[in-house]
Amino acid sequence: MSIQSEPGPEVRVIGERPSIDAPELPSRPYGFVMETAGGSLDKMHKVARHRKFEIHVDEPAHLKGDDNYPQPLIYVAAGLGS
Repeated sequence: MSIQSEPGPEVRVIGERPSIDAPELPSRPYGFVMETAGGSLDKMHKVARHRKFEIHVDEPAHLKGDDNYPQPLIYVAAGLGS
């Protein structure tokens, strides 16, 4: 099952990014925001959107899913290992 891809949430930088070489902290706060939008499609099949990407997750049958996509924690483990 696939859904139409639309422009999704973006990455925003708030304030001035501090320099590694700067001896003092910036005068204004700095923030880095990565937003996603997500929803349920069928049973345990979920999709999240970030910019132009879609990330699908599912659960195995013993957790009431169809096991068609990786479990959410697989993405976390892959991100930590990258």
